[in-house]
Amino acid sequence: MTLDLVQPRWMFLLLGLIPLLFLLRPGPRAAITMATSEATFTRSISHRGLQWAPLLFRLSAFASLITALANPQIIRTFDEPQVEGVGIALALDLSTSMWAEDMGARVSRLDVAKTTAMSFIEARSDDIGLVAFAGEALTRLPLTHDGYITLNAVEQLEVGLLTDGTDIAGAISAGAGLLEDSPHESKVLILVTDGAHNKAGVMPDLAARAAAAVGVTIYPVAIGQERGRDQNAMETVLTQAARITGGEYFQATDVNALGDIYEEIDRIVQPSEATIPRTESTQYRWLLTLVGLSLAVAAVALRGSPYGVLP
Repeated sequence: MTLDLVQPRWMFLLLGLIPLLFLLRPGPRAAITMATSEATFTRSISHRGLQWAPLLFRLSAFASLITALANPQIIRTFDEPQVEGVGIALALDLSTSMWAEDMGARVSRLDVAKTTAMSFIEARSDDIGLVAFAGEALTRLPLTHDGYITLNAVEQLEVGLLTDGTDIAGAISAGAGLLEDSPHESKVLILVTDGAHNKAGVMPDLAARAAAAVGVTIYPVAIGQERGRDQNAMETVLTQAARITGGEYFQATDVNALGDIYEEIDRIVQPSEATIPRTESTQYRWLLTLVGLSLAVAAVALRGSPYGVLP
C-alpha cells in the first residue's frame, strides 16, 4: 500500500501561503468597556482562547483544499488468482469400420465413442471444438464454451457423413487449426480412431510436428478389439503423434476402458492456475474538499458568533 499524488507535488508549495494568512489575519476587536466584576473577568479568559479558533479553522481549510488539489490516492497492489481454461479439440473417426460392435453388448464403436465423449464434455467447463474425419477431415464445430451445442454436435455424428477411409494427418491438422489461434495456454487434441492412416498426402508425423509447433498436445485413443493387420501401423502412427507433442497414447477394447481413458485424460488436462497483479486506487480529493469547505464554513460561523471575539 503506497501513497501517491495524481497532480504535481509542487502544489504543496502553496502551503507556504499559510504563514502569510496568519500575518494578515484581522485582529480581535477590543473590549468596549473594562470588565470590573469577577464573573466578567472569568468569562473574558474563557473567550480569549476561542478567538483563535476561526483562524485555525481557516488555515486548516486552506491546507485541506491545497491537498485536495494534489489529489492524493492510496494505491494497493495485490495478486489475484485466475484459472486459465483449456482449449480442447475432439476428433472422432467416422469411417465404416466404426460400425463394428465389439465394444460391448450390441453397441458399435461409434456409439461408445460418442457416449463417452459426451460424458467427458459434460464434466468439463472448457472451450471445446469438434472435428469429424474419415477419408477426409471436417471441422464440425469451432471452439465454444456452450456445452449444449457441443453435446448436440457430437450426438449428430454418423458414419457416412464423409468419404470413407482414415485420414489421421487431416484430423490432426484440423484439430490443430481449431486450437492454433485460441487464447488458451493449454491446447489439447483428443483423437479417437479404430484404423491406420491410409490417406495420401501429408504424413501424420509431419502433421503432429506442425501441431506441436503451435503448442497442441495430442492424446490418441485406439478403440476396438480387432483392428486387423494394420494394427501395428496404427499404433506406430498414434504413438508417434503422442510422443512428438508430449501427449500419451491409449488403447480401449470396451466401453469401460474407454471411460477410464477419458477419466485419465480429464485428470491430466487440468486448468492452469496463475496470479495476475492487480492495482486498486482510492482517491481522497472529494473527501478533503468536503473537509476543507466544512472548516471554512465553521470558521465564518464562529467568527460571526459571540464566541469568536473578545467580550
